[in-house]
Amino acid sequence: MIRKLEKRGGRYHWTKKHLALLGTMPDPELARLLKVTYANVAMKRESCGISKCPANRIIRWTPQMLGMLGKLPDKEVARLNEISLLSVVKKRAELGILCYARKSKHWHYWTKKEIALLGKMPDAEVAKRIGQKRASVTWKRTKLKIAPFGKSNDEKRPPRFLKDWKKSEIKLLGTMTDAELARKLDIAHSAVYKKRVSLGIPPFGRSQVGRNADRSGR
Repeated sequence: MIRKLEKRGGRYHWTKKHLALLGTMPDPELARLLKVTYANVAMKRESCGISKCPANRIIRWTPQMLGMLGKLPDKEVARLNEISLLSVVKKRAELGILCYARKSKHWHYWTKKEIALLGKMPDAEVAKRIGQKRASVTWKRTKLKIAPFGKSNDEKRPPRFLKDWKKSEIKLLGTMTDAELARKLDIAHSAVYKKRVSLGIPPFGRSQVGRNADRSGR
């Protein structure tokens, strides 16, 4: 039985048995065995001039490693255990464990029609249409490098000072998205956002409990 490393004088004491294990298994696996961090093992191995465990070795799947399957992305499991991505995929499939992404509640397969909506309307509107969260829509649009709806036009719209808002315009804040109101009033999106935040008005779609019904006097 291999005992965990003990600290002496603020440093870990490596015995001959401990040193003999360096390079015989992935650093993360040995770190778990010795109850120390991955960095402690890697630094010690490198200082001793010992190479990493060969990539073509037979993988010894520990309970901890198996417990990661399906709970983390395959790439992350491979990185943490210093094994190939193919090895992780094969082992997970062998055990009939669904991949992290597809069994996640946040997984969504984007159709061509849904992707075509990105940037053509506000992210919030796209989210409502496809039944997803706005954050997921924004993430997908950003990943595909699609500019947000109205960005190019917004740059051409005139700014608006906080003091120049009419009472009738203030009443519209929070009743629709900032982008929609910016188009309606033909002013910059940033102007709408700044005015709404300055008045403490929550964005459209969020709970407005406690909101002052009469904002016109602000």
